[in-house]
Amino acid sequence: MTPSFVFEPPSDEEYSDKEQGLGDGNFQSSWDFASYFEIVSQEHARGSTTSVDFKITKALLQQLTLHHSAVDEDDEGISSECESDKQEDYKQPESDEEDDQEEGDNDDHTKPTPIQQPEDEEEGDDDSPLNIADDNNQPFFAPSEGMSFHANSFIELNLSRPLLRACEKLGHTKPTPIQAACIPLALAGRDICGSAITGSGKTAAFALPTLERLLFRPKRVPAIRVLVLTPTRELGLQVLSMIEKLAQFTDIRCCQAVGGLPLKAQEAALRSKPDIVVATPGRIIDHLHNSMSVDLEDLAVLILDEADRLLEIGFSAEIRELIRLCPKRRQTMLFSATMTTEVDELVKLSLTKPLRLSADPSARRPVALTEEVVRIRRMREVNKEAVLLALCSKTFTSRVIIFSGTKLAAHRLKILFGLAGFKAAELHGNLSQDQRLHALELFRKQKVDFLIATELVSRGIDIAGVQTVINYECPTHLTSYVHRVGRTARAGREGYAVTFVTDNDRSLLKTIAKRAGSKLKSRIVAEQSIIKWSQIIEQMEDQVAAILLEEREEQALRKAEMEATKAENMIAHKDEIYSRRKKTWFQTEKQKKMVVNAAKASLGRENHSGNEVISAQQAEDLKMKVKRKQEREKNLPRKMRRKLEAAREMLRG
Repeated sequence: MTPSFVFEPPSDEEYSDKEQGLGDGNFQSSWDFASYFEIVSQEHARGSTTSVDFKITKALLQQLTLHHSAVDEDDEGISSECESDKQEDYKQPESDEEDDQEEGDNDDHTKPTPIQQPEDEEEGDDDSPLNIADDNNQPFFAPSEGMSFHANSFIELNLSRPLLRACEKLGHTKPTPIQAACIPLALAGRDICGSAITGSGKTAAFALPTLERLLFRPKRVPAIRVLVLTPTRELGLQVLSMIEKLAQFTDIRCCQAVGGLPLKAQEAALRSKPDIVVATPGRIIDHLHNSMSVDLEDLAVLILDEADRLLEIGFSAEIRELIRLCPKRRQTMLFSATMTTEVDELVKLSLTKPLRLSADPSARRPVALTEEVVRIRRMREVNKEAVLLALCSKTFTSRVIIFSGTKLAAHRLKILFGLAGFKAAELHGNLSQDQRLHALELFRKQKVDFLIATELVSRGIDIAGVQTVINYECPTHLTSYVHRVGRTARAGREGYAVTFVTDNDRSLLKTIAKRAGSKLKSRIVAEQSIIKWSQIIEQMEDQVAAILLEEREEQALRKAEMEATKAENMIAHKDEIYSRRKKTWFQTEKQKKMVVNAAKASLGRENHSGNEVISAQQAEDLKMKVKRKQEREKNLPRKMRRKLEAAREMLRG
């Protein structure tokens, strides 16, 4: 496809003044959120609240004080005995190891029992070539032509010197298969639909050719030329950080437009017309509808990262709206670790004669990944937390991501881990964006050993050195499982994936066993360790209840203060507030919930009761109504559309 802007070759003088600071080849992380440490502290100070870690420490100190008070009333012998019990309750149990060795078990409480592979399943070849086909699944290059989709260095991909220097400084020496195939085709302006195993370098695969094209942009005319859409805020910030590191020796400007961060600062950045915008769908639509002088009229490249997740979490209508707002003469690149039917429909809608790239199919297990399951019998489900703490106390002690099923479960596990003396951080939707980034930074810098999270970090998040992924709550389908375990064993490194499986998860266990083959093993946790941790958790229940009560009280107080502040501002600045232009929303909160419920119902994640079927039908009718309205207005000139919006605002006023 012909690009929508003219290339102007840069001269050597344009980047000759940036020759200092050549990289030493050491690997650098693709992100750095250290600035959010101070922001989180300021956030708690403003709200007159304390962090959960502070509450856990206070609870432990209170328990210690009560303990010492009891010790002072007894004699010295009883004091000694109580001190021993206290250490046994709140430290990692060490006596279990000796007991298990006496019983003949190994140190990690494991009896490796292979789960048989079905006869009709064949293991994939580790050296399978990269496949390239057009939209009709016809090979783009015939094997007889001798095309090679591998490159020994980035120099062979005809990248400019600033980008080569950035790759060298980041420690990237040899392109991955998806990068070697994607970069030349993207430089040629072709629409691309790429699929590769998680951790294969998809971000650099679309960032490098995009930056190469931007080096030849008309610099006298600032404009938003590239839009990158991601499903989650954390992934968007990670992609932005990676692009900025690759563009560090150029004059290309980038900015972010993601939810949870200050809106006014993003508006100012977008008005300055940066070259690249990394955004989440909801926030960028908000800016396009409500921020003056922000448009996509000069957009040249549209990139959809983790497209299946974008559609899965209810962004289908937003994606179609953004595609409508983008110029038709553009290059579109779509990347995803898994390709679904919904993604194929999006490909037909947004891409023109795309080339389909498939490298390292996502259904194939990484070579260095060790997959295990822990069977939780129906009568033992109440001891599930004890099983987790027993595993984390001895076997998996650092660099562990634990996936819980709900936000409340993640928060409870965070409290239990803190009271048990483990360094853990939590990451879920009940936290502010600053707190979420703060948790990721703590885990990345190894200041905590455990990251307890929901599905927020299951897609695209690249944290170097993750040793173990524990699925405390079994995922609902294989795709979710593939993405979760993809946080470890990345780029050829070793890793463990442990999944807790109950009697209700047998169907998924069969699917995992079929995928992993004979390498899937069953892990048995020592009974004595489970009993000991069950007793410890029982003793912690009062402290957990006290911490949760304190949090509810702080939340109620904070909400009351916010309402009082809002009322004061309305009285003091009434005229100014009512004079502001009223915002228009692509979807209201009620409409969003209806669409999300419809998406969940279609994926089979919920029981299909009568109310849910009605909600799904209502959401579909609403989507069709919005689509018909957009179809009527999309052919109008931009000035006419703005006049129409102004007339609507006058009627509302």
